[in-house]
Amino acid sequence: MYIIPYDAKRSSLYKPGDADDFFQFGPAQTQTEAALCAEMARLAYVNNDSRLQSYLQRADFDLRYFAGYGTNGTQLFVCQSRFQTGGRNVVVVSFRGTETEDPSDLVTDANFIHQPWLNESGQTAGRIHSGFAEALLNGHLLQDLVNHLQNYTSPVRILLTGHSLGAALATLTASYLAPTNPLISDLHLYTFGSPRIGDNVFAKSMISVDHARYVDCCDLVTRIPPEEFGFVHVGSLRYIDREGHVHRTISEDEISNDRIAAAASYLVKYSFLLGTVWVRELADHSPINYVSAVSGLRP
Repeated sequence: MYIIPYDAKRSSLYKPGDADDFFQFGPAQTQTEAALCAEMARLAYVNNDSRLQSYLQRADFDLRYFAGYGTNGTQLFVCQSRFQTGGRNVVVVSFRGTETEDPSDLVTDANFIHQPWLNESGQTAGRIHSGFAEALLNGHLLQDLVNHLQNYTSPVRILLTGHSLGAALATLTASYLAPTNPLISDLHLYTFGSPRIGDNVFAKSMISVDHARYVDCCDLVTRIPPEEFGFVHVGSLRYIDREGHVHRTISEDEISNDRIAAAASYLVKYSFLLGTVWVRELADHSPINYVSAVSGLRP
């Protein structure tokens, strides 16, 4: 039986790219698109393209494009499946989340002043977090990515994904692609531990995007920036409870009660162990804990 236990280690939270167990169970770990994307989002933290290629091979994917490797700032990769789903190959675009040793990422997260956001057609799509916008628009990163995706001549199923800051950048990329862009005909967004990104107008502009937004129980990052600053969430909530079960429908009261119980249990079981994260509000943000829950492998 394949299992991935809940992980409270500081290394798993702060240095997820140092792991060597990506796609360790092969196909057993990628039975759904969500499970596939959860691991792809964790894999984006690997900062060496040679290692990246070797891990992708375990999942029967080939690396097609990458940007930001070897430098500070936004990092992403694009890979393509060696198999077909519904007669189409799967193309995954995965953005790296916040890298604690990259000061530019920390500046990005802190800069939450609103700024206008335009889609590919130049239409206004609300106001968003300035730091996230700058991280995606720096240089020609976004346009280069779109140009690369347009090189796929045969029909493909495109999955955008990311964890934390990477989730925000994946969401903005989906928003940027105008409704007339042929890329969006089979485009799907899976985000994990995403912060709030924009205002109500931005949220309305995202209604037509197929977006599953996963929140792991107490994950603090999913509750910032505050709603009082004019930020709201987008996408369809997939709430992961304290036992690792995914809920498509759950009330705010049920979430609140689950979080209280989770935090209390964590305090007793993990907080005072050597090498662990002190509080569950941070431990639940660890990429591996999204992988274990979404893939259904958490015991």
